[in-house]
Amino acid sequence: MADEAVEETGKKSSKLVMILIILVVVLIGAIGAGAAWFFLMKEDQPAQEQEATTEIKLKKEAIYVKIRTMGGKPYFITNFSAEKFGTQRFLQIFVEARTREPDVQEALQKHMPLVVHRLSALFSAQTLADMQTAEGKTRLRNEATDIVKNLLQEEIGKPGIEELFFTNFVMQ
Repeated sequence: MADEAVEETGKKSSKLVMILIILVVVLIGAIGAGAAWFFLMKEDQPAQEQEATTEIKLKKEAIYVKIRTMGGKPYFITNFSAEKFGTQRFLQIFVEARTREPDVQEALQKHMPLVVHRLSALFSAQTLADMQTAEGKTRLRNEATDIVKNLLQEEIGKPGIEELFFTNFVMQ
């Protein structure tokens, strides 16, 4: 009888040892999987940051092109009417275009007479009342941008520029 009790205790203890070994193996496996996941995710993060940096580098540098009149001056001087007084007023505008493509810069240089002609027509059609407000100046800048984009679309098949800037705006 004592032998049977020892034998049952031995079976129970060997089952207990076996369960403990299995638990230890599972625990070690879980720790290893957690560590692997932690380190692999940590390596992915710099890769994602590197991709973002690469995307920023892929975005080309801005190229600013001065829109020059045929006299080589970097500004437009045009007259416009002051409706109230019936007098002529003068407008001086420095205009620059922003693009990111060197071929668009070349196209702007090549078609500069046409660009200047169309912008001069737009500027001289303005009234004092239109240009005295910030909204009027913004509208004028947007119209000028659309004119140049449409011209480039006709000539080279793409709008080419992002926008025009009035770097100096004087009414007299």
